[in-house]
Amino acid sequence: MNLKPLRVKLAQSYRDRLLGVGLRVTWREFDALCLPRCRAVHTLGLAQPIDIVFVSLEAMVVEIRQCIPPWRIVIARAPHAIDVWEFPAGSCHAHGVINGLSVEAMLRQMIPSTKR
Repeated sequence: MNLKPLRVKLAQSYRDRLLGVGLRVTWREFDALCLPRCRAVHTLGLAQPIDIVFVSLEAMVVEIRQCIPPWRIVIARAPHAIDVWEFPAGSCHAHGVINGLSVEAMLRQMIPSTKR
């Protein structure tokens, strides 16, 4: 089994943060989107559902919201959430992402593999 690098986009500019995953029908440009210093996201205009992971200052998963459909606003319920990660819908379940997992472990589990 070969491992492909996980392509993460860091949303730093206002435009990147506003667009987020955007109107993408497929996740071709990146596998995950990180929105630092963010406790709420929207899925306005998305073509498909997404998984959302809220992370604490200690870089630990504190809340997971799966398969959020388009046209929703999602606000962190966890009081210690400071960053948001967005993934294609079903990714968290498929890769065993759970609360209490470190960001490093989460990303390691999300690395796409290709079978030979």
